[in-house]
Amino acid sequence: MSKKLRIIVMMGGPSSEHDVSMASGSQVFRALEETGQFDVQAITISREGQWSLAREAPPVLPKPGEASNKPMPRSEAIRGVRLLEDADVVFLAFHGPFGEDGTLQGLLQSLSVPYTGSGPLASALAMNKDKAKELYRYHGLKTPEGLALSARAIRASVLNAVHAVESNLAYPMVVKPNLGGSSLGVSLADNTEELSSALDWASRFDADVLVEEKLSGRELTCAVLEELDGGVKALPVIEIVPHRGQFFDFASKYEDGGSDEICPADLTEEESRRVQDAAVRAHRALGCRGFSRTDIFLTAEGPVVLETNTIPGMTPNSLLPKAAKAAGIAFPDLIRHLVAVALQAR
Repeated sequence: MSKKLRIIVMMGGPSSEHDVSMASGSQVFRALEETGQFDVQAITISREGQWSLAREAPPVLPKPGEASNKPMPRSEAIRGVRLLEDADVVFLAFHGPFGEDGTLQGLLQSLSVPYTGSGPLASALAMNKDKAKELYRYHGLKTPEGLALSARAIRASVLNAVHAVESNLAYPMVVKPNLGGSSLGVSLADNTEELSSALDWASRFDADVLVEEKLSGRELTCAVLEELDGGVKALPVIEIVPHRGQFFDFASKYEDGGSDEICPADLTEEESRRVQDAAVRAHRALGCRGFSRTDIFLTAEGPVVLETNTIPGMTPNSLLPKAAKAAGIAFPDLIRHLVAVALQAR
């Protein structure tokens, strides 16, 4: 009997998306275990940087949290790396800085450990929304008008920051941390007072804050899946209609009834083609690998790319599994496919 592949699902981490990552990782862990084809283990990293190896991954309900402001203890990180010694593949289920921004990807690459998803450069570029937008535009993709400011400048003078934004953009605006996901730290601003509060709030999540024009149109997302031959295909487009707030915020994403997620979206064939084309071009512009999911607004002028997620959520309410299901790909088959792509890429 041939030895089963040993797959380690990694989750948790120091980012504010810790619990979302734990929920994704638990879902992936169970799917891999249920196939009976793999020797599956989980490595969880606490917010404080403690690494733990286990043969089970308890279910977690996603909820917003605070990012750790302490560096991972060096001795703990070195000890944790030893837990990867016998891994055939690492399935990364992190969201946010450290696990999704290229940091961990670079470490795994230096250890010659195969892992799912994009490499260090694409991961870092996609996480940095402002830099990603530069690449999108270079490749002919439309993006929202925006302005990036440092959190340090905002803390030094919110008044000056507000003036700089109002000199460049018109209301309404979207204010968000430049790094991170799950819509944590994101606010809408319709006036000076709201902009001031939104800048202060977003500056607590990251060293840089991105302010963008609020687009009018249909809110869509489109996942891209890499084939074993190296080609990529777009999955069915999903339309998002939030119920909890004015946009697709944390509650809309993760709470039951938070939004309607229509898959496939009710688009014309031409509209769907253009959105899927934009998602594939965004994936390639950043150099993504394995899979990605790009958020897009369909405006009167056509698709406008917001951002690309290199490790899309894998929770029960996540969008990539829904799109895969609509394409006839069951969740366990999706996970097995991502493992196969990771092995082929080594």
